[in-house]
Amino acid sequence: LSAMQEAAVRLVGRKPSAFFASTGTFELEMTSLLNEVARDIAASHDWQALTKVHTFAGDGATTAFDKPSDYDRMVHGAGMSDATSWLCGYTRVPDMDTWIAIQNGEFLGIAPGWWILLADQFQFAPALSSGAMAKLPYISSCIVRGADGLPKSSFEADTDSFVLSERLLTLALIWRWREMKKLDTSDELAAFEKAFAEIAGRDGGSRVIRKGGRAFEHI
Repeated sequence: LSAMQEAAVRLVGRKPSAFFASTGTFELEMTSLLNEVARDIAASHDWQALTKVHTFAGDGATTAFDKPSDYDRMVHGAGMSDATSWLCGYTRVPDMDTWIAIQNGEFLGIAPGWWILLADQFQFAPALSSGAMAKLPYISSCIVRGADGLPKSSFEADTDSFVLSERLLTLALIWRWREMKKLDTSDELAAFEKAFAEIAGRDGGSRVIRKGGRAFEHI
């Protein structure tokens, strides 16, 4: 609520007491933009607040594992590590041709094994051995925290809060609303980009390539 109120003061000179329960045109426009803006900020950097590590535990037979329920993407530049070995991790399969060749036995095994993201699952060849632990660094999709303190992936009420910087949320809402109205956004975009560079620079995660205020998500 406070991020949208701050943006509203600068855009239309008033401070609405509520947004999600309102039927006003401006309030509806802001709630329509809110989740898109928040997701764009989250996609623009590997934020430490969203970074998690998931462990796939081997049983000697299972080859395919579901993604974590809040999985958004892998951490840029990270691999699938083997918790039992500091030297070698699992090797990522670069394409389907290579994966099929591995399944056909055309590649010599590289310890501890291969992995690929396929059919919305993390798949391994060979199956993770019993006791093996493959560790996956990933970025969570839960960018919002509800009034009950529970994480979720989108804003649904004025009482929700942003897991990341509220200042970035305010500045992004300002320039994106002006962009939607086909107004000049050069100053507003510059303010957002400056704040983003400062905040992301202090955060320490991997930077995603940006162009014109938009983020290009990595795989």
